[in-house]
Amino acid sequence: MLWVVTEFVTEHSHNLSPGNQRQFLRSHRNVNDSHIAQVQSGRAIGMQTSQVMDQLLDQSVSYAAVGHSKKDLQNRVDTIRRSASHNSNADSLISYMTTKSKMDPGFFFRYTILADGSMGNLFWSDAMSRCDYSYFGDVMSFDSTYRANSYNRPLVIFVGVNNHTKTIIFGFELLVDETVETYSWILQTFLQAMHGKCPVSVVTDGDKAMSKALSLAMPSTIRRLCSWHLERNVQTNVDDTGFTQAFTDCMLTYMTELEFETQWLKAIEMFGLQRNDWVKMMYCKWKLWAETFLCGTFFGGLRSTQRSESINSFLNKFLHKRLKLYDFMSHIDRAMLRLRNNELKDDFDTINEHPVLVTHLIQLEKHAAEVYTRNTFHWVRDEIKSKAKHSIVNCVDDMDCVMYTFQKFASGDKTWNVKYTPSTNVFKCSCQMFETIGIPCCHTFSVMKAMNQHHIPETLIMQRWTRNAKDI
Repeated sequence: MLWVVTEFVTEHSHNLSPGNQRQFLRSHRNVNDSHIAQVQSGRAIGMQTSQVMDQLLDQSVSYAAVGHSKKDLQNRVDTIRRSASHNSNADSLISYMTTKSKMDPGFFFRYTILADGSMGNLFWSDAMSRCDYSYFGDVMSFDSTYRANSYNRPLVIFVGVNNHTKTIIFGFELLVDETVETYSWILQTFLQAMHGKCPVSVVTDGDKAMSKALSLAMPSTIRRLCSWHLERNVQTNVDDTGFTQAFTDCMLTYMTELEFETQWLKAIEMFGLQRNDWVKMMYCKWKLWAETFLCGTFFGGLRSTQRSESINSFLNKFLHKRLKLYDFMSHIDRAMLRLRNNELKDDFDTINEHPVLVTHLIQLEKHAAEVYTRNTFHWVRDEIKSKAKHSIVNCVDDMDCVMYTFQKFASGDKTWNVKYTPSTNVFKCSCQMFETIGIPCCHTFSVMKAMNQHHIPETLIMQRWTRNAKDI
């Protein structure tokens, strides 16, 4: 069969898929005998997640250690695998990590030795996790509730949110105990691995030792108590569904300090909780959990440690209690490869899928689809849709700026103010969604419409949510 090319239209062309995304192409989804032969001979492009060591060796050409061939590294890994059953678990694990650091120059690990000579705390993070932190390390979540290992040691997983709004892992830590000293070592080692960069905000549970260590190691980081844990705690300590709802409203609804104080005191009096010790304690900590005091600090949508809980559930597919340290580490590597393969699929879908435009602000919606990743775009589009529910009730044009006042249809007297400065194209909304989550709110979209703007201003585009988040 012959084909003749008579015309080439560049607008109908597109960039070729990167090599690490070709397995998602329709033509590559069916596996036949020839593909299997290619995999066995090492020529296949797609990675096989079950062959852990081969994947580690093939992750990147840059992982090859200077002076060592891939064959040398493979032989070394095989030697460690064979000797794992004969050596102590800790020694085998350290040998495994040492070899990984030769294969991946960016692989970072540190450990402590206890008085009896056994291994104490252990922290590790590979090059890709450290790179992800440089892009998405503005918000982080972690807890120490996961113990799926034969030594019943707590496993701390530092997690964040990438530009696809999906969970990513920055590092792991196996603890010997849960004291202030141990948590301080964890955080200091973590910062060492991440070149001293502190997150803007951290979401944790209410562990006292962890809280103290955080205030010492990351004094500038804003801490938020997990909303999911707090909802469980209020049910345990008060056991009144009415107060649970009132507490949740105070926790998740933005209001002024006066409105918060009024609503809180009203709930305390209504349910007769003036002498409840837990309620008193939470009132003293309101700056750690109430939206009133946390709004305006970037959290990227994180309010709980449930992403950590989800990662724990995900790891359960790869880990079990009987695993020794060496096997525990290699199984985590398998889980990481699966997680990163999912991220590659998100990149592929963002590049190759084009959403249907459904709002009446088509130009703004189209620009959002071009700028943001697929998942973030859906988030932004919801705000564009919500714009229709708001109307301008006042507009004051000053010399340097314009102040718009909005009111939502059939929502009482509540108003929002957007200050727009034309000279710098800067928007400031009283709802503080952009500062807290990182996307434009429905009120700013209303101003864009009023100003006849067809593109989202750069001042309202946060790089970390875009398709090009990793281009810097």
